[in-house]
Amino acid sequence: MPAAAHVHLEEVEGSFDVAYLAMKATGVEEATRQVAPRLAADGYAVTLQNGVVEDCVAKILGRERVVGALVGWGATMHAPGVYEMTSRGELVVGELDGRVTPRVQALKAVLDAAAPTTVSANIYGVLWSKLAINCVITALGAASGQLLGQMLRRTDVRRLALTMISETIDVARASGIRLEPVGGTLNLERLYLPPGRRSGGLGLDLAVKHAIMLLVGLRFRKLKSSMLQSLERGRRPEIDFMNGYVVDRGREAGVPTPVNAALAAMVREIEAGQRPITPDNLAELAVQAGHK
Repeated sequence: MPAAAHVHLEEVEGSFDVAYLAMKATGVEEATRQVAPRLAADGYAVTLQNGVVEDCVAKILGRERVVGALVGWGATMHAPGVYEMTSRGELVVGELDGRVTPRVQALKAVLDAAAPTTVSANIYGVLWSKLAINCVITALGAASGQLLGQMLRRTDVRRLALTMISETIDVARASGIRLEPVGGTLNLERLYLPPGRRSGGLGLDLAVKHAIMLLVGLRFRKLKSSMLQSLERGRRPEIDFMNGYVVDRGREAGVPTPVNAALAAMVREIEAGQRPITPDNLAELAVQAGHK
Protein backbone atom coordinates (compact mmCIF):
# COMPACT_ATOMS: atom_id res chain seq x y z
CA MET A 1 0.00 0.00 0.00
CA PRO A 2 1.51 3.39 -0.96
CA ALA A 3 2.48 5.60 1.95
CA ALA A 4 0.93 9.04 2.33
CA ALA A 5 3.38 11.86 1.69
CA HIS A 6 3.08 15.34 3.16
CA VAL A 7 5.17 18.45 2.64
CA HIS A 8 4.38 20.19 5.93
CA LEU A 9 4.20 18.74 9.42
CA GLU A 10 0.97 20.65 10.06
CA GLU A 11 -0.76 18.52 7.43
CA VAL A 12 -0.41 15.40 9.61
CA GLU A 13 -2.72 14.83 12.57
CA GLY A 14 -1.90 13.03 15.78
CA SER A 15 1.35 12.10 17.46
CA PHE A 16 4.34 10.06 16.28
CA ASP A 17 5.78 6.93 17.84
CA VAL A 18 8.99 7.37 15.84
CA ALA A 19 10.38 10.38 14.00
CA TYR A 20 13.06 9.68 11.40
CA LEU A 21 15.26 12.77 11.15
CA ALA A 22 16.55 12.35 7.58
CA MET A 23 17.62 15.87 6.68
CA LYS A 24 21.09 17.45 6.51
CA ALA A 25 22.81 18.00 9.84
CA THR A 26 22.42 21.74 9.35
CA GLY A 27 18.64 21.38 9.60
CA VAL A 28 18.39 18.80 12.35
CA GLU A 29 17.98 21.21 15.27
CA GLU A 30 15.05 23.03 13.66
CA ALA A 31 13.44 19.74 12.64
CA THR A 32 13.84 18.35 16.15
CA ARG A 33 12.18 21.39 17.70
CA GLN A 34 9.28 21.06 15.25
CA VAL A 35 8.72 17.39 15.96
CA ALA A 36 9.29 17.52 19.74
CA PRO A 37 5.70 18.47 20.71
CA ARG A 38 4.32 15.84 18.32
CA LEU A 39 6.13 12.82 19.78
CA ALA A 40 4.01 10.35 21.73
CA ALA A 41 4.72 9.94 25.44
CA ASP A 42 7.06 7.04 24.71
CA GLY A 43 8.05 8.25 21.23
CA TYR A 44 11.62 8.82 20.07
CA ALA A 45 13.65 10.24 17.21
CA VAL A 46 16.17 8.46 15.01
CA THR A 47 19.16 10.50 13.79
CA LEU A 48 20.26 9.74 10.21
CA GLN A 49 22.82 12.46 9.53
CA ASN A 50 26.46 12.66 8.54
CA GLY A 51 28.55 13.93 11.41
CA VAL A 52 27.55 13.66 15.07
CA VAL A 53 24.21 15.32 15.93
CA GLU A 54 23.01 13.07 18.73
CA ASP A 55 24.03 15.39 21.56
CA CYS A 56 22.34 18.35 19.84
CA VAL A 57 19.10 16.39 19.42
CA ALA A 58 19.30 15.00 22.97
CA LYS A 59 19.50 18.53 24.42
CA ILE A 60 16.05 19.17 22.95
CA LEU A 61 14.34 15.81 23.43
CA GLY A 62 16.31 14.21 26.27
CA ARG A 63 18.80 11.39 25.76
CA GLU A 64 16.22 8.70 26.47
CA ARG A 65 14.21 9.83 23.43
CA VAL A 66 17.04 9.58 20.89
CA VAL A 67 18.29 6.54 18.96
CA GLY A 68 21.51 6.99 17.03
CA ALA A 69 21.84 5.65 13.51
CA LEU A 70 24.54 5.36 10.88
CA VAL A 71 23.85 5.21 7.16
CA GLY A 72 26.63 3.16 5.62
CA TRP A 73 25.65 3.67 2.00
CA GLY A 74 25.92 6.73 -0.18
CA ALA A 75 23.41 8.51 -2.39
CA THR A 76 23.26 11.53 -4.67
CA MET A 77 20.27 13.82 -5.22
CA HIS A 78 19.91 14.57 -8.92
CA ALA A 79 16.71 16.61 -8.46
CA PRO A 80 14.10 17.10 -5.73
CA GLY A 81 12.69 13.65 -5.04
CA VAL A 82 15.15 11.95 -7.42
CA TYR A 83 17.97 10.08 -5.68
CA GLU A 84 20.56 7.53 -6.77
CA MET A 85 22.20 5.08 -4.39
CA THR A 86 25.90 5.38 -5.31
CA SER A 87 27.38 2.83 -2.91
CA ARG A 88 26.07 -0.08 -0.92
CA GLY A 89 26.26 -0.60 2.82
CA GLU A 90 24.27 -1.23 5.94
CA LEU A 91 22.37 0.76 8.52
CA VAL A 92 23.43 0.61 12.17
CA VAL A 93 21.19 1.69 15.05
CA GLY A 94 21.79 1.88 18.78
CA GLU A 95 20.72 3.41 22.07
CA LEU A 96 22.97 6.22 23.24
CA ASP A 97 23.60 4.39 26.53
CA GLY A 98 24.56 1.15 24.76
CA ARG A 99 21.59 -0.95 25.86
CA VAL A 100 19.99 -3.33 23.37
CA THR A 101 16.32 -2.55 23.93
CA PRO A 102 13.09 -3.87 22.41
CA ARG A 103 12.58 -0.57 20.58
CA VAL A 104 15.90 -0.76 18.72
CA GLN A 105 15.17 -4.37 17.84
CA ALA A 106 11.79 -3.25 16.45
CA LEU A 107 13.50 -0.37 14.63
CA LYS A 108 15.95 -2.80 13.04
CA ALA A 109 13.05 -4.91 11.75
CA VAL A 110 11.51 -1.84 10.09
CA LEU A 111 14.76 -0.54 8.57
CA ASP A 112 15.73 -3.97 7.23
CA ALA A 113 13.19 -3.26 4.50
CA ALA A 114 15.40 -0.39 3.30
CA ALA A 115 18.87 -1.87 3.85
CA PRO A 116 20.51 -4.57 5.99
CA THR A 117 20.43 -3.21 9.54
CA THR A 118 22.36 -4.15 12.66
CA VAL A 119 22.03 -3.10 16.30
CA SER A 120 25.14 -1.76 18.03
CA ALA A 121 25.88 -1.61 21.75
CA ASN A 122 28.47 1.11 20.95
CA ILE A 123 26.71 3.52 18.61
CA TYR A 124 29.03 6.41 19.48
CA GLY A 125 31.99 4.25 18.45
CA VAL A 126 30.25 3.54 15.15
CA LEU A 127 29.40 7.19 14.57
CA TRP A 128 32.89 8.47 15.42
CA SER A 129 34.52 5.99 13.06
CA LYS A 130 32.37 7.27 10.21
CA LEU A 131 33.07 10.82 11.41
CA ALA A 132 36.80 10.24 10.97
CA ILE A 133 36.25 9.06 7.39
CA ASN A 134 33.76 11.81 6.57
CA CYS A 135 36.13 14.50 7.83
CA VAL A 136 38.43 13.35 5.03
CA ILE A 137 36.09 12.49 2.18
CA THR A 138 33.50 15.20 2.64
CA ALA A 139 35.57 18.20 3.69
CA LEU A 140 38.55 17.61 1.38
CA GLY A 141 36.12 17.14 -1.49
CA ALA A 142 34.36 20.38 -0.60
CA ALA A 143 37.64 22.31 -0.58
CA SER A 144 39.02 20.80 -3.79
CA GLY A 145 35.95 20.11 -5.92
CA GLN A 146 37.39 16.68 -6.76
CA LEU A 147 36.10 13.12 -6.55
CA LEU A 148 37.63 10.86 -3.92
CA GLY A 149 39.67 8.87 -6.43
CA GLN A 150 41.27 12.03 -7.84
CA MET A 151 42.26 13.27 -4.39
CA LEU A 152 43.70 10.06 -2.99
CA ARG A 153 45.99 9.56 -5.98
CA ARG A 154 48.09 12.37 -4.48
CA THR A 155 50.66 11.51 -1.82
CA ASP A 156 50.22 14.85 -0.03
CA VAL A 157 46.45 14.38 0.20
CA ARG A 158 46.84 10.84 1.57
CA ARG A 159 49.16 12.27 4.23
CA LEU A 160 46.55 14.92 5.06
CA ALA A 161 43.89 12.22 5.28
CA LEU A 162 45.98 10.08 7.63
CA THR A 163 46.70 13.09 9.83
CA MET A 164 43.04 14.13 10.03
CA ILE A 165 41.96 10.60 10.89
CA SER A 166 44.68 10.43 13.56
CA GLU A 167 43.55 13.74 15.09
CA THR A 168 39.99 12.40 15.27
CA ILE A 169 41.23 9.21 16.93
CA ASP A 170 43.10 11.32 19.50
CA VAL A 171 39.91 13.21 20.39
CA ALA A 172 37.86 10.01 20.54
CA ARG A 173 40.36 8.41 22.90
CA ALA A 174 40.40 11.48 25.14
CA SER A 175 36.58 11.44 25.18
CA GLY A 176 36.41 7.79 26.23
CA ILE A 177 35.01 6.61 22.89
CA ARG A 178 36.01 3.18 21.59
CA LEU A 179 35.99 3.26 17.80
CA GLU A 180 34.35 0.45 15.87
CA PRO A 181 35.69 -0.89 12.55
CA VAL A 182 34.34 1.07 9.57
CA GLY A 183 31.86 -1.09 7.70
CA GLY A 184 32.74 -3.85 10.14
CA THR A 185 36.14 -4.38 8.47
CA LEU A 186 38.44 -1.33 8.45
CA ASN A 187 40.11 -0.79 11.83
CA LEU A 188 41.07 2.90 11.90
CA GLU A 189 43.90 2.15 14.33
CA ARG A 190 45.73 0.71 11.31
CA LEU A 191 45.77 4.23 9.85
CA TYR A 192 46.86 5.99 13.03
CA LEU A 193 49.95 8.21 12.96
CA PRO A 194 51.47 9.28 16.30
CA PRO A 195 51.77 13.08 16.64
CA GLY A 196 55.54 13.05 16.01
CA ARG A 197 55.12 11.35 12.62
CA ARG A 198 52.39 13.50 11.10
CA SER A 199 54.59 16.04 9.37
CA GLY A 200 57.09 13.66 7.79
CA GLY A 201 58.90 10.37 8.07
CA LEU A 202 59.16 7.13 6.15
CA GLY A 203 58.83 3.45 6.92
CA LEU A 204 57.13 0.25 5.93
CA ASP A 205 54.17 0.90 8.22
CA LEU A 206 53.57 4.28 6.56
CA ALA A 207 53.70 2.66 3.12
CA VAL A 208 51.02 0.20 4.25
CA LYS A 209 48.81 3.06 5.45
CA HIS A 210 49.20 4.83 2.11
CA ALA A 211 48.37 1.58 0.31
CA ILE A 212 45.14 1.25 2.30
CA MET A 213 44.17 4.81 1.40
CA LEU A 214 44.95 4.13 -2.26
CA LEU A 215 42.66 1.10 -2.19
CA VAL A 216 39.88 3.15 -0.59
CA GLY A 217 40.33 5.79 -3.30
CA LEU A 218 40.19 3.13 -6.01
CA ARG A 219 37.11 1.41 -4.65
CA PHE A 220 35.16 4.66 -4.12
CA ARG A 221 36.85 6.68 -6.86
CA LYS A 222 33.59 8.18 -8.17
CA LEU A 223 32.37 9.33 -4.77
CA LYS A 224 31.46 13.01 -4.73
CA SER A 225 31.46 14.93 -1.47
CA SER A 226 27.99 15.66 -0.10
CA MET A 227 29.37 18.88 1.39
CA LEU A 228 30.61 19.90 -2.06
CA GLN A 229 27.13 19.28 -3.44
CA SER A 230 25.69 21.52 -0.71
CA LEU A 231 28.10 24.33 -1.59
CA GLU A 232 27.29 23.97 -5.30
CA ARG A 233 23.59 24.37 -4.49
CA GLY A 234 24.20 27.41 -2.30
CA ARG A 235 23.33 25.53 0.88
CA ARG A 236 25.11 25.54 4.22
CA PRO A 237 27.83 22.87 4.46
CA GLU A 238 27.79 20.46 7.40
CA ILE A 239 31.30 21.44 8.48
CA ASP A 240 30.26 22.29 12.07
CA PHE A 241 29.06 18.71 12.55
CA MET A 242 32.19 17.12 11.05
CA ASN A 243 35.66 18.68 11.19
CA GLY A 244 34.32 21.56 13.27
CA TYR A 245 32.83 19.09 15.74
CA VAL A 246 36.17 17.31 16.08
CA VAL A 247 37.89 20.64 16.69
CA ASP A 248 35.33 21.67 19.34
CA ARG A 249 35.50 18.33 21.15
CA GLY A 250 39.29 18.41 20.93
CA ARG A 251 39.35 21.87 22.49
CA GLU A 252 37.17 20.60 25.36
CA ALA A 253 39.51 17.65 25.91
CA GLY A 254 42.73 19.62 25.48
CA VAL A 255 43.65 17.74 22.30
CA PRO A 256 45.14 19.71 19.35
CA THR A 257 43.50 19.24 15.95
CA PRO A 258 45.36 21.71 13.68
CA VAL A 259 44.69 20.11 10.29
CA ASN A 260 40.99 19.59 10.92
CA ALA A 261 40.82 23.18 12.18
CA ALA A 262 42.58 24.55 9.09
CA LEU A 263 40.31 22.60 6.73
CA ALA A 264 37.19 23.69 8.62
CA ALA A 265 38.33 27.32 8.27
CA MET A 266 38.85 26.82 4.52
CA VAL A 267 35.35 25.43 4.01
CA ARG A 268 33.85 28.33 5.98
CA GLU A 269 35.77 30.77 3.75
CA ILE A 270 34.38 29.01 0.68
CA GLU A 271 30.87 29.25 2.12
CA ALA A 272 31.38 32.99 2.71
CA GLY A 273 32.58 33.51 -0.87
CA GLN A 274 36.09 34.40 0.30
CA ARG A 275 37.85 31.40 -1.28
CA PRO A 276 37.30 29.45 -4.52
CA ILE A 277 36.81 25.69 -4.67
CA THR A 278 40.05 24.41 -6.22
CA PRO A 279 42.59 21.57 -5.84
CA ASP A 280 45.11 24.29 -4.94
CA ASN A 281 43.44 24.43 -1.52
CA LEU A 282 44.78 20.96 -0.75
CA ALA A 283 48.33 21.96 -1.64
CA GLU A 284 47.96 24.99 0.64
CA LEU A 285 46.64 22.78 3.42
CA ALA A 286 49.58 20.40 3.01
CA VAL A 287 51.99 23.31 3.42
CA GLN A 288 50.18 24.45 6.57
CA ALA A 289 50.39 20.90 7.94
CA GLY A 290 54.15 20.81 7.31
CA HIS A 291 53.88 18.09 4.67
CA LYS A 292 55.75 20.10 2.02
